[in-house]
Amino acid sequence: MQKLLFIFTFIASVAFSAHAQEEFFSAPDFAQIERNIKEPTSSYYHPKLMEKYMAGDEKMTLEEGRHLYFGFIYQPQYMPVDTSAYNNKLAEVLSKKSFTPTDYTSILQYSDALLLEDPFNLRALNAKLLVYAQQNNAEEYKKVAQQRHVVQNAIAGTGDGMSADTPFYVIKVAHEYDILPFLGYNFGGEDKILSSKKVNYLTLADNRFGVERVYFNISPILDHLNARGGGKM
Repeated sequence: MQKLLFIFTFIASVAFSAHAQEEFFSAPDFAQIERNIKEPTSSYYHPKLMEKYMAGDEKMTLEEGRHLYFGFIYQPQYMPVDTSAYNNKLAEVLSKKSFTPTDYTSILQYSDALLLEDPFNLRALNAKLLVYAQQNNAEEYKKVAQQRHVVQNAIAGTGDGMSADTPFYVIKVAHEYDILPFLGYNFGGEDKILSSKKVNYLTLADNRFGVERVYFNISPILDHLNARGGGKM
């Protein structure tokens, strides 16, 4: 129980950090990010940033995290839609009321498989944190917690999500749903795209902030799909 309490306390601290940044958000400059992450001599060269991210480098800056996250759309392995069968497999194991050592092994395997396709899969990162907390694996927990922190900050630093003009930017629809708990919200049931603005909003369940919707800019997703003849998100 103490381990689970620690996890929930950590999540709450991340949510508070996200709200504290609302006054300092800025939309990503995709053209500049693309130039920077493709230049080998740049400190924002994407392979270098990915190496730091995978190592859980605590010295990674907010701007480096933004270049890493949004720069991923220019990498050949970028996929804006969820295609992996491991999503359902992971969800099935996590739905259990209690876990066995075999379940923990499966959770790590399924999470790693998802992260190979999407290194910023918050559900997978959170699942790994659950296992490492139960196993008292402080070293791995710290590394994955830092990775999740980088992703959360990259998204939360782009807007306040309170309107279609100040949305959070994401590179995958699943990231919209996965970041809600870190912001202190639960999904309220409605998901709608405002195609004229390339913005999507999610309604929220009753919350202490009194917020009804959160808006997300999904232009990277739509642009990627449109460039390839369209498709479902």
